[in-house]
Amino acid sequence: MEETLLHEIFGVSKSYYSTRTEVKQGGVLVAVEPLDKLYVCPDCRSRDVIRKGKRIRRVQTLPIGFHPVFLEVEVPRCQCKVCQRVFEIAPPFAPPTRTTPKS
Repeated sequence: MEETLLHEIFGVSKSYYSTRTEVKQGGVLVAVEPLDKLYVCPDCRSRDVIRKGKRIRRVQTLPIGFHPVFLEVEVPRCQCKVCQRVFEIAPPFAPPTRTTPKS
């Protein structure tokens, strides 16, 4: 997918780039990943981090015509080599997901 469309129309941060676009089941899936510059420890600000897996978040965005569009956002899990903190690089354009049940 063209990067201008991704950033300007769908509101994806310029710190992310598109890796593939697919048309499946009547909808459009756009896979996006963070740039290397986002791999920074939130505690000590070190760039010396290692990847410890990832998860994929599917976020629905503006449709194209009558076709729904979903962003498949890679959320990498990392560990800082300096302070040993484990953290995720959460996308700024998608609201956080609930991790605890509602009481």
